[in-house]
Amino acid sequence: MITTPTREAPPSRRRHPRLLVRTTRTTRLAAAAAVVALGVTLAGCASGATGATADPAPPAPPQHQPGGHSLTKDDVDTWLDGAVGSALQTTGIPGATVSVVADGKVLTARGYGMADTGTGETDASRVDPERTLFRVGSVSKVVSATAIMQLVEKGDLDLDADVQQYLDFDLDTPKGAVTLRHLLTHTAGFEEVIAGLIGTPGSEKTLREAVSEAPPAQVFTPGTTPAYSNYGATLAGYVAERVSGVPFADLLQQDVFDRAGMTSSSFAQPLPADLDARLAHGYPDDSKPAVATEVVNAAPAGAMSATATDMARFMLAQLGDLPDDQALLQPDTLAEMHRPALDADDLGTLVAGQRMDLAFFDDSTPGLAAFGHDGDTQVFHSAMRMFPEHDTGIFLSMNGSGRSATASLDLRTTVLQGFADRYLRDAATVGSADTASRGGAGTVDGDASDGPVAADLAGTYLSSRSPVTNPGALLALSGQTTIVPRSDGTVAVTPKPLGMTTGVYEKVGTDLWREVGGDALLATRTTDTEGDATVEAISWGASFTMLRAQPWQAASAVLPSVVLAVVVLLASMIVWPATALAGVGRRRRDLRAGLSTGSATTTPRRRDRTLLLSRLGQASTLLALVGWAVVAVQAMSFAEVSAVTLRLLQGLQLLGVVAIVPAALVAWRAVRDRRGWAVVTGRVLVLASLVVLAGFAFGFRLIAPSVSF
Repeated sequence: MITTPTREAPPSRRRHPRLLVRTTRTTRLAAAAAVVALGVTLAGCASGATGATADPAPPAPPQHQPGGHSLTKDDVDTWLDGAVGSALQTTGIPGATVSVVADGKVLTARGYGMADTGTGETDASRVDPERTLFRVGSVSKVVSATAIMQLVEKGDLDLDADVQQYLDFDLDTPKGAVTLRHLLTHTAGFEEVIAGLIGTPGSEKTLREAVSEAPPAQVFTPGTTPAYSNYGATLAGYVAERVSGVPFADLLQQDVFDRAGMTSSSFAQPLPADLDARLAHGYPDDSKPAVATEVVNAAPAGAMSATATDMARFMLAQLGDLPDDQALLQPDTLAEMHRPALDADDLGTLVAGQRMDLAFFDDSTPGLAAFGHDGDTQVFHSAMRMFPEHDTGIFLSMNGSGRSATASLDLRTTVLQGFADRYLRDAATVGSADTASRGGAGTVDGDASDGPVAADLAGTYLSSRSPVTNPGALLALSGQTTIVPRSDGTVAVTPKPLGMTTGVYEKVGTDLWREVGGDALLATRTTDTEGDATVEAISWGASFTMLRAQPWQAASAVLPSVVLAVVVLLASMIVWPATALAGVGRRRRDLRAGLSTGSATTTPRRRDRTLLLSRLGQASTLLALVGWAVVAVQAMSFAEVSAVTLRLLQGLQLLGVVAIVPAALVAWRAVRDRRGWAVVTGRVLVLASLVVLAGFAFGFRLIAPSVSF
């Protein structure tokens, strides 16, 4: 999509008839403006392409500090009061709830701030960890998976069987059969789904509708490419509903919540009246009004509401600490659920990094085994970590995002890492980067001198968690990662995973890189193309993969080309009325002069119609691009966009593609008739711009059979 400037031919010395070279001053100025815009844009692109050197190191993440504190209720309460309670006012998060379990019991449960700030029609109320329910977001996935594993225990489900046998609709899987193991490890190969994920009251769908109405395309071979998928988790929940014959929310209620004594938890939407009355309101931050209760139609993936004390009961169940009559799973099943579920036969060399357990993330760090899950809706943010070797767990949930973009993430990280460092990490393991984790994540897998080097990682990468086959592919332009090799053999990753800044990573194994001063891992996978090994994929966080972008997918190449093309078309649109008015004036002067108009005007009129078609196509293209920009903003905020709107935009985009034909005719005639450099340059630029934007539309699936994303 990058156009290469061609060498201009020497200007002809031939004198042309006055009729052919007659050009208004407005036309010349507009064409000159287009050329200037071209130069400015290319200059900006050139400066952006060179970039600054990556050698200056950004601040390193804080090293772990062994606290050596005793894990007692008094100490934990005091620490939480400072770490969480004091942070709410500075972050703008209205309220939070925390529970901690240790040695088979609930050690403490704390509530901070406001469940209801009182800015609406209800009275203000404080968070009560035993009574206030929070939306736990994707932490729901591990609770759903627990019910699924109960059915596996009974022999009703097989983790490695094709799920098609359990479904009542045809699931299109051109890349390979999908199993529950794939669904629970985010490796079923589905593209991302955004539409309909979070709605407002009244937008509820049945679970069957959620999984069958517009299933995402399968774009990766199952088992090979971690790509976080709410759809996959939802489909696994529907399998459980189908096989058990019990509606999903009821299944979880009777087999998980009732059995474990979780009396204030539910997947129901809307919640039962008694629980709904105790549900915390969700806020963008503490200065804004509450948002409407979010409806998560991908219910098994994120619809659960619960109190902190109920989540403590769930952690005890996962740690195997509940009495037999309340235990949710057998010890062997728990062990299977808590160890990495895929191996090198599936993942290849990505196995060196973090791997998914069955629904749980392996969150182990050197010297400290851990598993858990985070969860986010638009306004609720939660996290749960369990440390099996210490028989300990912590759960945290917040009912607001805070005043900064990373406020909730930063507080979550502070609490989870601070808790582990203060109570569970000892001096012997701090700094021992090669200590094997529970599942092997981050274990040095060979000589660091083998395998890819920094230069092999250089390039632009796309997220595997993206729409691919529909207009949602446009969102890939906003989530790209750039990796630059540094002179010391490390690489600079911008932005680093789960961050907005640059992270520096050093090689610690054949296919493994670790953040300097931190625990974050990157695992690489290469393809051998004609003897030249190229890094094609980099995994992080167990369920996410960065995939090398093709040159035409890189935002650094695409966006300047698109911006330049838009500038040219805008200039053409500005010239259009100006030249039309000038033409009217000229014809009036000719008539007053008594010039004959006869049949000689037929050809110019035909040319005018061709030019008109070209300009209508230009206008259509610009309107379509404005519409797609609006759709992208709406999609990123989970707002619904109708299929009719998307089809209309596709129609406008197609008109722009068709307009290439009249634009080419207009440009050819301008060259043939030697209309002068300004006219020729302008019309050639318009043609090139329409071609660039047509390629952009097809490349990013703005024109595609499917509009479901």
